Amino acid sequence: MSEFSQMLESYVNEKKVNKFQMAKYLSIDRSSLHKIIQGQRNAPSKNLVIRMGKYLELSPYELNELLELYSISLISPQRYYRRKNVQLFLESFDPNPSLIEMPSFQASDLPNLNRSVIPLRANGIHLEHLLYQINEREKESGKGTIRFLGTPELPGFENLFSQLTAGTQVKHILPFVRYENAADYKNDQNFLYLSKVVSVYAQFSDRLIDYQTSYYYSGESIRSHFPPFPYWVITSEYALQLSEDYKEGIFYQDPDMVAFMAETFDGLWNRTNLLLIPVQDGLSQLRLNQELLKAKTESEIHFSLVPCLMPFLTRREIEKYLAPKLPDREKFIDLLDQYITAICQRHAQVHPQMIFSLDGIRRFMETGVFDEFPLDLYSPLKMQDRKRIYSRFLQKANQYEYKLLKENMGTIVNGIRVNLSDSMGFIQFMTHTGKVILLSLEHPSFLASFKDYFETMDPDRFFTSEETIEKLNKLQYSF
Repeated sequence: MSEFSQMLESYVNEKKVNKFQMAKYLSIDRSSLHKIIQGQRNAPSKNLVIRMGKYLELSPYELNELLELYSISLISPQRYYRRKNVQLFLESFDPNPSLIEMPSFQASDLPNLNRSVIPLRANGIHLEHLLYQINEREKESGKGTIRFLGTPELPGFENLFSQLTAGTQVKHILPFVRYENAADYKNDQNFLYLSKVVSVYAQFSDRLIDYQTSYYYSGESIRSHFPPFPYWVITSEYALQLSEDYKEGIFYQDPDMVAFMAETFDGLWNRTNLLLIPVQDGLSQLRLNQELLKAKTESEIHFSLVPCLMPFLTRREIEKYLAPKLPDREKFIDLLDQYITAICQRHAQVHPQMIFSLDGIRRFMETGVFDEFPLDLYSPLKMQDRKRIYSRFLQKANQYEYKLLKENMGTIVNGIRVNLSDSMGFIQFMTHTGKVILLSLEHPSFLASFKDYFETMDPDRFFTSEETIEKLNKLQYSF
């Protein structure tokens, strides 16, 4: 028996339900109900499970739990929780979480730094003070190189490098856990790390900090490779090892020891895999997009509440709105024009799935802004040109698979964009300062999870094809 059928049976027995009457209410025969309860057959639809919950007088919490187990029974727990993690990532994404103020510190709070190796036993505040000081000294030295080994679970991770300034390089190695059973995916730590790291890219990018991430699989626990101090922070002058509970550590300022730890870190870095690759400028962004277009694929998915309308631009509009003083302006115009031509050719062969919302379309029509490019590259389009582009967008409905969401997933402004092919993908978003962050998604498991989620989204989340065209046409005449 599945967990779904076990829970259903327990409710039926607990409430002493007449199965014959229940079957009549559900409009199925008694033998079918019996097989569903015994786990010999699955319920044919989610709607039937909802009606079962209504008949059994389940509370909203009980019904949600039953529906979750029903969903798990249709696929595997592993796939169910991976899809759920993707959905949570999309709905809760915030590129700029508020930073907690670093506590003010006094020199007296810090350990005496007159020894080359210092054992530490302190509360989190004291160690946070120490991290603040060594990072501050790295900034003042002008060398600006920080190496960090560990997961984003480190208390105060978002504030760990809060005082770093432009020109600093941070290299971060994340130890991922290889899951042994499907239950581990319920609280997928690796996906949680991805969410936190993406928001750190936004913070660092606005401050012109070069943040690089890589990963490796460490087995059941990161302690298996670096016991008992799994967190490392190494600057050009100091090195710090921290315990998993952030209460103990070892502080090094001996130059030979610091150099040895930096060399060890770099050796590990060279054996790890890149997690996300940031794209720094508009030209590099176009080149990455062109690589994505060249990748062989049988399907392509674009998720963005504000749909990608770049393919519907003409060269005339590019020349009209591109910033007049943009460096290499003519080269950028040529590349963008070539890119749009390549998109149209690709999409004529591979009909992409485009997931978006009505509020997203309204945002473009109200602002004339393309969220995939920073505003310093161009000026917002005038209403007449917005209408032309929207008209072309509607004319291509037969070439694209438009999937119009009934409700937004996440936020319209600064929301997440995900583009996927069979072998490549990237995450994109705009910070509150208007800077566009584009991250090449290199991790195969994350890439597969996103693609699986979008390909299996609940049809009830979308308007039908007929409703979509009707609503898009109606919206066209409201501007």
